[in-house]
Amino acid sequence: MKAIVLEKLDSASPLEVTDIAVPAITNTEVLVKTVALSINPVDVKTLEDYKIVTDEQTIRASAAAVFDGVSPVILGWDLAGIVEAVGSKVTKFKVGDAVFGMVNFPGQGNVYAEYVAAPASHLALKPDNISFDEAAAATLAAVTAWQNLTRHYTVKQGDRILITAPTGGVGHYAVQMAKHLGAYVIAITQPASKALASSFGADEVLDYDTFDLDHAASLQLNLLLDLGGRLPATRFSRHLLPGAPVLYIPSAIPDKQLQHYRDQGLNVSYTIVHSEENAIDEIAQLLKDGSVVSQIDSVFDFTAMRVAFDAIHQGTTKGKIIIRMPQ
Repeated sequence: MKAIVLEKLDSASPLEVTDIAVPAITNTEVLVKTVALSINPVDVKTLEDYKIVTDEQTIRASAAAVFDGVSPVILGWDLAGIVEAVGSKVTKFKVGDAVFGMVNFPGQGNVYAEYVAAPASHLALKPDNISFDEAAAATLAAVTAWQNLTRHYTVKQGDRILITAPTGGVGHYAVQMAKHLGAYVIAITQPASKALASSFGADEVLDYDTFDLDHAASLQLNLLLDLGGRLPATRFSRHLLPGAPVLYIPSAIPDKQLQHYRDQGLNVSYTIVHSEENAIDEIAQLLKDGSVVSQIDSVFDFTAMRVAFDAIHQGTTKGKIIIRMPQ
């Protein structure tokens, strides 16, 4: 089968396609023939062996850490495709089903491949009303948004939520999901992205360039979902109701910085997404009933993965970047 295989994590890798054997499946897995997959900033950070510096040490962050000592490496976690085989204990799917999901995150998803061995519990049936591209998009980014709004914090009717980077991969799902859950959604973004943020359902769209965080009337926030990491959490402190959480997504927060926030009375947490059966099934329902739609920024062929990485590295993606497998 076709796959992108790395001998080690290397930011300069050309990400070339090669041939390897089709993976075997366990009795709780299914073999998926990949139709489309999506990539995320974490894919780029993992390839670059992303690190954070704490007070005492340098730590390989999030997904990069799971590849310690692993060779060869196949990256990727997000896919949509067709079930080719099912393990003996799998009852959720049958051969021929169209499925999508986030595989083994954080861990080794091995998705940059023509065939993927995936735990059945990490997948959901693809709704008939959406494409494989749209399904592949609604995986890591969508699960991240959903877990932050329903697991790390439980959105209540009328909650006032501020979402930064509202038109990115996670952000555009977060705006739609927060609205679906009954929140009053305030987005803050660049001027060029205001109209798109509004189209996702934001009730207010603030302009980073003109909104005065330090002097404007308090936004009275129940939650700050910081997906961009552009400003320190202290800049938002006067807009947060007592105890309102700040959920921070873009990268791990060094211990010293996290303690500084807490010393300032801020309820700041860094959250990490994880594969979860209930979450992907719930997202499938949101896609089916039209409560959430996927915004596709661009589509690349599997042989152009390096170009796709360069595109996502620029940090200007609107929605998701999709990779299509040759069929």
